[in-house]
Amino acid sequence: MYPKKKPKSDRERFLDAFDKRVGAAPEEYLRRKLAAGMPESELSRLYDALAIEIAMKARCTALRYADCKPQDAKADSADWHRRRAATQAIPVCPRCGGRMVRRTAQKGPNADRVFWGCSNYPACRFTKKAEDGE
Repeated sequence: MYPKKKPKSDRERFLDAFDKRVGAAPEEYLRRKLAAGMPESELSRLYDALAIEIAMKARCTALRYADCKPQDAKADSADWHRRRAATQAIPVCPRCGGRMVRRTAQKGPNADRVFWGCSNYPACRFTKKAEDGE
């Protein structure tokens, strides 16, 4: 006959319920929120409330913020973004004044080459070759 299914552990039930509700694993969810610039103190409060709510519905134990916190999380992601922007020279579009974005050509004679494209793309189609050092 068919082998019996092994019952899921408490942690597996929570992770399945969290993924179904949020669409990502807790570590990925926290990493995204920190990268978006949410303060860590607010994120820990909101995550714990969400985890408790999900655990109550799934009838399991919640994984708290301290257990799921990404190890490589930056202390202050907004400060990290500011430092990164200060070290990189981001060109400005000469046609519309918008910021340029680094892109990679997908096809054509320049496939897999990096270039700068206007962030206002379809309205402004200005592009510029990226230098090797950029």
